[in-house]
Amino acid sequence: MPTHTSDAGTSDARPRTPRVVRIVSLATAVVLYGLVVGLEFASRVQIPPILIAVPVILALAFRPPVVISAALVIVATRWALLPVDHGRTDVTIGTTATVLAVAVVACFVVQRRDREAFRLREVTSVAETAQRAVLRPPPAAVGPFRTAANYRAAAQFARIGGDLYAVADTEQGLRALIGDVRGKGLDAVATAAAVLGAFREAAYEPSGLDDLAQRLDTSLRRHLDDAESFVTALLVEMHPDGRMQVLSCGHPAPLVLSGESVLELAVPPGLPLGLRNPVPHPHAPHAGAATADTRLRPGDTLLTFTDGLTETRDAAGIFYPLPLRLTHYLRTHPGHIDPGRLLDWLQQDAYDYADGHTNDDAALLALTWTPAAPHPAGPARPAAG
Repeated sequence: MPTHTSDAGTSDARPRTPRVVRIVSLATAVVLYGLVVGLEFASRVQIPPILIAVPVILALAFRPPVVISAALVIVATRWALLPVDHGRTDVTIGTTATVLAVAVVACFVVQRRDREAFRLREVTSVAETAQRAVLRPPPAAVGPFRTAANYRAAAQFARIGGDLYAVADTEQGLRALIGDVRGKGLDAVATAAAVLGAFREAAYEPSGLDDLAQRLDTSLRRHLDDAESFVTALLVEMHPDGRMQVLSCGHPAPLVLSGESVLELAVPPGLPLGLRNPVPHPHAPHAGAATADTRLRPGDTLLTFTDGLTETRDAAGIFYPLPLRLTHYLRTHPGHIDPGRLLDWLQQDAYDYADGHTNDDAALLALTWTPAAPHPAGPARPAAG
């Protein structure tokens, strides 16, 4: 995701106009000024009022001091041309008043534009700070696993939404969560924060993924005011020997990238968080709690994602073909997978596929197993027993 720096500590900071825009604006104003003055002396054509446009042109790229200076130069030029204009003082006075009025209005517009741009930058900075607090970047590596996460918010200028992810290094192995909150806006962000907070506490408990899901469900129920709200989630537990368990709470199944193949894990679907049946006893079985047990091979990558990626559509309304595009990526990028580059490529590829018209957040989390010691090679397969 793009990152920005905050200027919250410098209240007078203002966004700078790109240099090329300032150069073009200044060049246009100078050419117009020279053309008008030259025509006045060369052909006695009475067109000095056109100079009124110069402050407007400069206001597109410069701040009030430059606009006012240009207006004063134009006024001085108009009075200097008075003898050439047959001493028409009334026209000169009118032009002077008009130029100064236009300059004042232009300065007002520039100041307002700068304030709005500064405010937008401040709001964006606050949003990014909130995102870093809620969606903490996962560590680059957890034991033999390389990790990477990527988030694309659908709303323009937004940096956070209702999708979530987290990674924890626990005694049970690497534990990961990815989820999608039903709904949008600040309520979805608050719900995502509640789920992430519960995961960061419960992930370290010596219990299975089903107990972890139940803890998240119980915590979420305390937070939700709407009985119809819920969070789809995928819980992952990965061990240093390549064994992996995956539990789905109504979330899309993850994909395993192995060599040039893309395999979808057959994860039994369960109820989303917030809709799971309350459990009367801590050791009672939970409905829909079956996990998918898998063993990876060295170099395999587990890709988890929210439906904002797979539900991206092109102009014809066709969904983004994720497995097909991943296969293309693996064939054109042979060798070990860099999870960060993979996710960057996926987000950009989906964005281009939709021609920039995305309407949902998209969160991605990739986990690549890179054991130090050689391990028996073979395709990803269910673990024995």
